Amino acid sequence: MRAARQSALATVLLLLFSIFLPASSSPSADHQPIEEALQWVRHSPAHVAQYDYMMTARVRLLFFWAGKDDVGGGYIRRGVSTDDSRLEFIQVLFGSDPAKAPRAINRWGAGTEVCWHNAPVASAHADDITSSAFFGFMKSSRGKSAAEMQSELEREKKQGLHDFTGILSRVEASRAISLVVPLESDTDYNLHDYDRAEPVMLERLADSTRPVRSLQDSSRCSRSAEFLATVAELLDDAVDGHPAPLSRCYVYDAQENTLTVEKIAPLESLAVRLHGRDDVVLLGARYKKLLQVDFVSTHKLTGKKVYFTIYSGTQGVLRGVPIQICYQPNWWFQVVLNLRPQTPAPAQRVLSSAKN
Repeated sequence: MRAARQSALATVLLLLFSIFLPASSSPSADHQPIEEALQWVRHSPAHVAQYDYMMTARVRLLFFWAGKDDVGGGYIRRGVSTDDSRLEFIQVLFGSDPAKAPRAINRWGAGTEVCWHNAPVASAHADDITSSAFFGFMKSSRGKSAAEMQSELEREKKQGLHDFTGILSRVEASRAISLVVPLESDTDYNLHDYDRAEPVMLERLADSTRPVRSLQDSSRCSRSAEFLATVAELLDDAVDGHPAPLSRCYVYDAQENTLTVEKIAPLESLAVRLHGRDDVVLLGARYKKLLQVDFVSTHKLTGKKVYFTIYSGTQGVLRGVPIQICYQPNWWFQVVLNLRPQTPAPAQRVLSSAKN
């Protein structure tokens, strides 16, 4: 069972960031909007809210689930630029922790989405987003299976070089562009090293002469919000009582997608209990009055679908806050991110629309 669990963890970490995996770029000489997007990302946000998560990996064994808690984690942050009150930040970072994950697997991804509103964020709405930029940074993997990922890890260790990928995109109503660059590093950055790794990748993007992918189809999605802000808007609608199905189009890597809330179901209570080594309780909590919100993201051209579920709070300081995030790529494996108990700032809502 242990070997199966290790193999499954490697597989799901390949799939966990599939929404953020960039496609190959096509030539374009228009780098100026990319340079402007880079400036936006480099703004200093004042993080008004941060929520931390612990990662659990589970394998279905016939009639029950077995798994391991605390194999990784991450955070969700939300803030406003210290330089311009119209500039909103949504940031996520999730992945495995090589100090805890089986076979020291190091796979993680981070994303920063910056949204320009036509009014200060405190009084704005998601529909007021006029332009956005997304900076993604991940530990790359070309492997299509757990075995291929393990081979990659062994090759990296032997050669002393580690592959990362960065993407910078910009979306407006009239156009969308993106730039994807690789980074081969002698440092195997993990999710705890993000503050050191981020400026390295930003510099690589700034110096890049690689081709830019462009989308200027007049019939494409006209929204300027990207993936994170679209999740925010739909989750906000669900918490505010709008019935499923709910759908919004969005553009990522200069390609059109549709994010749909397929199901919204009330949940009276949710008990969370995570264990560490020697069965020590790492986290024990019970939440009441939640919503189960089932999402699916569909790529317009390929039809590829990615499913995930968010269990959201509906009351008090946890209203609109993801309590639990579940990603199940197939019937036998699941990764779960659980909120660490904390005391958030009053009335702060993470991954909810800017209107609040």
